[in-house]
Amino acid sequence: MPDDYEIAVDFMDMTNDRHLWARAADARPGLELSIGRHVVVGDEDADPKVARIVAIDADGNVELEVLPGSVESHSDLLAPA
Repeated sequence: MPDDYEIAVDFMDMTNDRHLWARAADARPGLELSIGRHVVVGDEDADPKVARIVAIDADGNVELEVLPGSVESHSDLLAPA
């Protein structure tokens, strides 16, 4: 997984309301997934984005709401490294 995002996603799967699903297995090892947390998401074909974790189901699927704008414009929402 590249260093510029914490959860690998496929932006082509994003809905019109900016939601998409990922698997917990697609998260960087050691990343603590919790509802309400903001994370950097991305894929190899697009610039990374910030997303809010909306839900995590019993099967380890993670629902994300991708925020408009650049990672830099949302840096205040990201947990310190």
